[in-house]
Parts: sequence; C-alpha cells; structure tokens
Amino acid sequence: MHNRFRNAPLKIKITLITAFAIFLTSAASLIGSFIFMHSYNNLLYQALAGSLNYSAEDISSKLSNIESMTNSIISNQFIRKNLISLMDDPVSDILDQNVDNMITASLMDYHQNYKTNDIKYISLYNPRFTSSSYKTASLELPENIKNHVIQAASENSGYACWITDYCNTEGLFLSRNSRRVQNLKFETLGTVVVNVDLEKLVQSSTRSVLNNGSARYILYENGQEIFHSRSLSDSQIKHISKDLQGNYKILSLGNSPYFCTTGKISNNNWDYICLIPYSHIAHTLRFTRFLSFGILLFSILTVFILSRFMISSITADFAFLVNKMKRFGQNESSLPIPDDTYFCRVDEAGILHRQFDQMTVEIQRLIQQNYVNEILTKDARLKALESQINPHFLYNALESVNWRAKAIGATDISEMVLALGDLLRTTLSNKDGNFSIRHELQIVADYITIQKIRFDEERLDYRENISTDILDAELPQMTIQPLIDNAINYAMEVITETCYIVLTGYALDGTIHIKVTNNGSQFEDHLLQKLESGSIKPHGIGIGLLNIHQRIQLIYGSGYGLTLYNADEDHAVAEIIIPQSKVKPC
Repeated sequence: MHNRFRNAPLKIKITLITAFAIFLTSAASLIGSFIFMHSYNNLLYQALAGSLNYSAEDISSKLSNIESMTNSIISNQFIRKNLISLMDDPVSDILDQNVDNMITASLMDYHQNYKTNDIKYISLYNPRFTSSSYKTASLELPENIKNHVIQAASENSGYACWITDYCNTEGLFLSRNSRRVQNLKFETLGTVVVNVDLEKLVQSSTRSVLNNGSARYILYENGQEIFHSRSLSDSQIKHISKDLQGNYKILSLGNSPYFCTTGKISNNNWDYICLIPYSHIAHTLRFTRFLSFGILLFSILTVFILSRFMISSITADFAFLVNKMKRFGQNESSLPIPDDTYFCRVDEAGILHRQFDQMTVEIQRLIQQNYVNEILTKDARLKALESQINPHFLYNALESVNWRAKAIGATDISEMVLALGDLLRTTLSNKDGNFSIRHELQIVADYITIQKIRFDEERLDYRENISTDILDAELPQMTIQPLIDNAINYAMEVITETCYIVLTGYALDGTIHIKVTNNGSQFEDHLLQKLESGSIKPHGIGIGLLNIHQRIQLIYGSGYGLTLYNADEDHAVAEIIIPQSKVKPC
C-alpha cells in the first residue's frame, strides 16, 4: 500500500491527502457538534431551571409580602382602635355600621396596595360582624372552611398561619389574630383572613420569566400535594412524580414534551415541580441541528469540488515541467522553449520552471566550455608551481640580512632575523595546513624570541607547561601564537613591571585544554558572544580571537572552541578546548 501511494501520480497523492483531511475535519466537526449540542442542551436546561427558580422566588416574595401586609393590618392603630371600641362599648347598630365602614375602607386600601400579590380578598372577622375588601367573594366561602381558617389562627398565637387544605378549590388562606393584653392575658380582637388566588399567583410569577405564562405548578407540603395547576390531571401528576428524577428532565405529557424542574419555595418551605412547554424549543433545536448538518455537508462537497479544481491547476504545472525535463534528458543539445506564462509568476511552479530553464542554459554553457576549463586548469597549475619560487627568494633575503648582522656584530638583530626566518618557514612550508601542537610551540618559541628582543628580556617572563602526550595532537594552523600575541599586546602596553605569560596544556576526559594566562589585563564579560552578535565591532586582535573560535568550531563542532575569562582581578585566561583524538583540520 505504501509503495503504491509513493509511486502514484502527484495529482492522486494530493487528492487522497485532501480527501483524508476533509474526512478527518468532517469527523471532528461532527463530534464537536455533538459535544457542543450536548453542552448547549445542558446549559439551556440549567438556564431554564434557573429562570423557573426565579419565578419560585417571586412566589415566595409575594407570599412574604402578604404576611407583611397582615402584620401591618393587625398593628394598624386605626383598625385596633375600632376593634377595641367594639369590645369595650355597648352593642349599637350605629357603632357597628360606622366601624364596619371604616375597617372595610382600610381593608380595601390594603387590597389595592397589595393587588400585585394576587390577593382575592381580605376579611377581618370579629365577634359582632365581618368586614371584607370584597364582600361578595367572602360570603361565598363555606361556613365550615371559614371556621377552620379562624380556628387555625386561634391555635397559632397571633402568628401568621397558612392554610393549604383548600388550594385546589377555594384558594390559599392566610389567617392571624389581632390581640390585646387585658387582665394579664391575651384577648382576641379579631381575625384577619387573606384569600390568595394561587393559580393566578403562579401564573403571574412565571409570566415575569416566560412571556406566555404557560407554566404549570405542583406544590407539596411535607411530601403531600397541596396544589396543582388546573390544566394538570391526576394521572399526569402521578406520571410526573414517578418519572421525574434529579433537578430537571424532559418529560412527555400526551404528545407534547415538557421541561420539568424541581425546587423549594423558601418562605413557606414548600417543594414544587414546575413544567413549561418544550415543543417550540425542541423544534428549534432540531431545526438548528439539521441546518448545521446541511451546511456541513454542503461545505464538504464544495471544498472537495474546489480542491479537485485547484489540484488539477497545480499538478498541470508540474506535469509540464516533468515533460520538459524528459525532453531535455533525451537531447541535451536542444534547449526547451521557454513559456512566457511562468516568466512573471512568483509561486513555486514559476520559480521551478525559470530555474530549470536557467539550469539547462548553464548546462549547455558548461558543456561548451569544458575543454576551455581543462586548458585553464593546466595553466593554473603551472602558475602555482611558479609561485613556489617567491618564498625561497624571501628566505634567501633574510639569510643575507642575518650574515650581514653577524658581520657587524649586531647579535640581537641576527637573532631576530633568524627567528623571523624560522617563523616564516614554519608557517609557509606546510601547504596542506596540517599542524600539530609541537609545530605551534615552535612558532611560539620563534615569536617569543622576537618579542623579548623588542621589549627587553627582563620585562617578559614566558613559561611553558605542556604535557608530552599531547604534542602530536593536530590543531588548526596559527591557533596558539595569536593568543600569546594578544597577551603581550594588552599586558605590556598597560603595566610597567614584568609581564608573566604561562602556556599550559594537558588532556582531561578525552579533551585537550590549552591555556594562555597573563597578568596585567582583563577580558570584557562575554567578549566572544558580543563579537559574534556584532554588539562589539571586531578590530585588531578581536578579529583574530573570533577567527580562532570559529575555525575550531567549524572543524570539531560547537562543543569546542575558545573561552575567555578572568582567573582573578589581575590574571586573564584564554583557553582552547579540542578533542583529544587526532582529527585532520580543514
């Protein structure tokens, strides 16, 4: 399979690669879409549950407002004053009528101020008559239910008491007694009863979250159902209670899906189940999913068609280039006809075509000049042989100066010329560039001889401590002498006392270390790095140091080279590190 793919045409290869990329991208997109939709659904469920929890908080807030209202009623001084007058004054129809009118007006004011809490009516029962904000509705209340509500208030010691036994029929009741202390005991002045339209209350609270207010509620107190929306049947309630697990879930009632969530109405410690229609949301999600898949499929087909067209346009350029190469390979004497189409193109195909046309011209030029080059090569060899005469002329001239200096008794000049001659002979005689540490030491010895004559032997103290087992190790030509020259130049020009230079060489762990240590000078921190980066312009001996470091690294690798550092405040060290195995330098 691998061989078949490797030998297939370029067009087939690119097509297969593109198809494979499209397949992987499509698979990743589908997987990503499923993950995204799953995460989106979870976030949607959480958002819906949070919104419905907000509606439950609104229900709790309204019930709390109703409690606060009853507390305000029983503490209202005007109402209390009238209730006390009924208890303390003799029975009088006129008094009863006046008090009833005044209390009824107050209750109607309370009803109007708290009407947003979905109160059906407010009644105040006293032993002589009943006042109500909506007398017609209060009179429709069955006597047994009224007595139960009043009895519940009497048993609650003046605190608010919620009666939930009649939520699905008469509504939710809140009752509490208005009392006074008389003869060291509590005496009931009257009982406030508030009837709440619970169906309307849950709808209005949900309408703040859902525009259509179509939520359905089931309320539980201590595990017992106390209320359910009128649109829910008993069988549906049983089905919901049985199948709902967790905080939220999608359930089907009849043929319609509903989003169900659970929670608690904190003010009354009631549990609730809230349901909202989910069909519109489900339809939107399905449509979005199908639309996404349709767009993805359309994109895949479009990309495949366009890629086929683009691949054909690319491979046509390379097919034409291959044909040109075949024709030129069959007959190198005929140049391929240049195609102006590729002359101005800057893409890879245009560059390849232009480079191939230039290459064919260059190949023909090289073929035609082959014989001329052979003649020029022979002529160059003759000139190289002739150039060997020039060093011998220089040696003979230095030898004549040496004999003349001896003849007139100038021994220092004779020694300097002799050392210079040996130095030139050593450096110029080795044509292949193969030097050993032994040869380098000879160059250094001749160089030191010249410098001692130049600076006075007492001012220059040079010492060597070279291990004998490294003398035959090869290293690039003129490597140690420039370091000695650097030490002399920078030390002798700064100090007036004796300049001490120590050359040390030894082998350690497969590497050779050659150190040149001198007093009287210091290296700048990171000097080589600054020379390499160009932050310091190399000049004078700086060029030589950088040259030595770069040559060693080119020959032996980046693990070796020249290191410059300061041993202390008075001694500078230049250290060469090369491998111990004998390697022929370039």
